[in-house]
Amino acid sequence: MEVHSETGIRMDRNLPSGIYIVAQDRHASALEARFGSEVHVVSLDAGAALPDEVMSRAVVLVLEVDPASPASLNRVAAIREKRPSLPLIVALEQADLALTRTLIRQGVTDVATLPFNADDLTAQLLDASANVAPSGKTSLAPMVSMVRAAGGVGATTLLTHLAASLTDCRGSRMDVCVIDLDLQFGQVANYLGLSPVTTVLDLLEASERLDSDLVRDASLAAPQGFWVIGAPSVIAPLEDVDVDRLLKMLTIARQTFDFVLLDLPANWTNWTLSAALACNENLLVTDQSITGLRQTKRVVELFDVMNVSRENVRIVVNRVGKKLFQSISVAEVAETLNRQVFATVSRDRGDLQMAQDQGVLLSDNNRKAAFVKDVDRLADQICDRTIGG
Repeated sequence: MEVHSETGIRMDRNLPSGIYIVAQDRHASALEARFGSEVHVVSLDAGAALPDEVMSRAVVLVLEVDPASPASLNRVAAIREKRPSLPLIVALEQADLALTRTLIRQGVTDVATLPFNADDLTAQLLDASANVAPSGKTSLAPMVSMVRAAGGVGATTLLTHLAASLTDCRGSRMDVCVIDLDLQFGQVANYLGLSPVTTVLDLLEASERLDSDLVRDASLAAPQGFWVIGAPSVIAPLEDVDVDRLLKMLTIARQTFDFVLLDLPANWTNWTLSAALACNENLLVTDQSITGLRQTKRVVELFDVMNVSRENVRIVVNRVGKKLFQSISVAEVAETLNRQVFATVSRDRGDLQMAQDQGVLLSDNNRKAAFVKDVDRLADQICDRTIGG
């Protein structure tokens, strides 16, 4: 496999970043002169498996298909399964009507003819990207943070499942982005088996170059249909984050996606508080342990001192067990924190850890699990509060 362009820098501002064209070399090489670094052109045999980069990062995909090759046709099915909402243009050397209709029924956006006609392909790319290209909207999408008072309460696991559930917000398809702001110990990308090339720290250091295209380029597509901007792989000093740059990045993300979720670190600084203040909702996750409640109470008191609206702070009790085995009840959690409990999430029976070890979500394997149902219920509550039911 040869990746002809890796920068993703666009010459034509009408085309969004994140366009990938996958074709055999004799077709792919002809596109370089026309598109240059506007798109990612990947030389690949028509029956070869798609690279993870293409599957995870493509915003629009052009894919050569050989109708005589089952492996080539299976690539289309695999893409539709893993990325059902991805705009997909299939390129065929002989596009007969019956095959075209079959592909359209499978969810293909459009069909291109090989060898490529650059002008026709450009028009098709513009049409296909109309729904994903930055719209220049000035309204801000809802932003919700996941706050843990201490490590080990399952906040990141809860967040990733919540992101998957929010992609369907009361029947409306949502373009959800998770931003991992735990710069020292962030694990969102790892939980999902993703390997970020551009991290949240890179975006914060982009300064004046930061725009919607860079944010989109940094976002990796999780198999469950949402996007992830990962934390750096090396520990970054928390005090080095510039508040203004952070807020600019969050604003651009809210202008780019339909819903933004933040995974905040347990340590509090000026910038983490600024991020919390910018959110529509802050989900404060605790368990029913004495240590967890003590730490959670400290965060509640901190939010009060820093004038974080009580209306925007929601207590979520995770890993709720049966009363027989739980020394502290949910009612006692509410009494201790002097706050109403917004939602409870059931303790799983071990399947959650097994799914996590496989790099998948429990909802991928068992949608009937109590944990999954509780997260879906939490997502519905958030949709109702931030968007309206």
